[in-house]
Amino acid sequence: MTAADAHWQTALDWIMLQQQGELTSERQAQLAAWLRADPAHRQAYDEANRVWLITGLIPPST
Repeated sequence: MTAADAHWQTALDWIMLQQQGELTSERQAQLAAWLRADPAHRQAYDEANRVWLITGLIPPST
C-alpha cells in the first residue's frame, strides 16, 4: 500500500465516522490534528469528501 492509498483510506474512515454521527469532540480534535499534520492528508480528505458527496447524488441503478 502506498502512502497515498493509506491517506485515502484514513480520510474515508474519517468521513464515514462523520456521516454516521460518531465524530465525538475527541475524535474531532484527532481529525483536526491529522489534517494539520500533512498537506497530503487534507488533499486526501477533500477528495474523499467530494467522492462521498457525488456518490450520494447518483441514484441507484435499477
